[in-house]
Amino acid sequence: MQKIKHTFFENKRLAALGVETISFSDLYQKLPTVPERLEFYMLILVTKGQGQHCIDFIDYDLRPGTLLFVRPGQVQEWQDYRDLQAEVVLIDPAALPNDERVKSKGVDLLALQDWQNCTLLTELLQQDIRQSISRLKRDFEGFDGSELDISLLHNELLNLLLRLARWQNKVRVTDQVTSRSRKTYQLFIDLLEQEYRTEHSLRFYAEKLGYAQSTLSRACIQVEGYSAKVVIDRRVALEARRMLAHSSASVAEVGYWLGYSEATNFVKFFRRMVGVTPQLFREQRLEQRH
Repeated sequence: MQKIKHTFFENKRLAALGVETISFSDLYQKLPTVPERLEFYMLILVTKGQGQHCIDFIDYDLRPGTLLFVRPGQVQEWQDYRDLQAEVVLIDPAALPNDERVKSKGVDLLALQDWQNCTLLTELLQQDIRQSISRLKRDFEGFDGSELDISLLHNELLNLLLRLARWQNKVRVTDQVTSRSRKTYQLFIDLLEQEYRTEHSLRFYAEKLGYAQSTLSRACIQVEGYSAKVVIDRRVALEARRMLAHSSASVAEVGYWLGYSEATNFVKFFRRMVGVTPQLFREQRLEQRH
């Protein structure tokens, strides 16, 4: 069975900056042969060619103008991209602009957690983004590690991300979510990412955050279209699918790692969420790869 490769932002020259631009042809030489869990943000703007890319079990069609966006923690599976050309931007989460001008009532206007993994940009926006990336590349060439250069490049990155955030606001269906609900939802999601392995009850998250369970559910319904309990279950099921597809752990071991002391309870949960047993899901994934 395959294992998931954890990939971190690694560039000693740009460590203080936390941002890197790279051509897809150069990236292609370094692609892992196993599924990869990123610990940074990755933007890929396709400029030529076609293909497919898999992010957390969803296959996305690639063609000129496609923007791929991968968040930290997501698992992607690389394929054959020899005919693909693209611009790539890698962003360490620690490098994201912490500028009050992108804050509104305590909510980050970028809302990266809401971005779609794959969108098709308009021709005008493609031009704008390519120009922004070209400017980043040019300034990278003269980067000397000074605070002035770091500030310059971070502001150029902010400009790029804000343009894309405005586009994401147009294409997603949650643009009517109130600032209060979005903040509540994000606090919940942040805690869920820390505790989902062992805490599956909505009551735990509500008490920990100081909200009523109904408040958390309303926020989740506004943002995701699901109740908070369903959001919890979907997160646990996603990790179970990742482990079953990309590790050699037994079904019982996967269940135990996700907080189920009895394998039968894990199997019932997985079947309810995914529609098949864990073993059948694993077998189906093996068949798809072959």
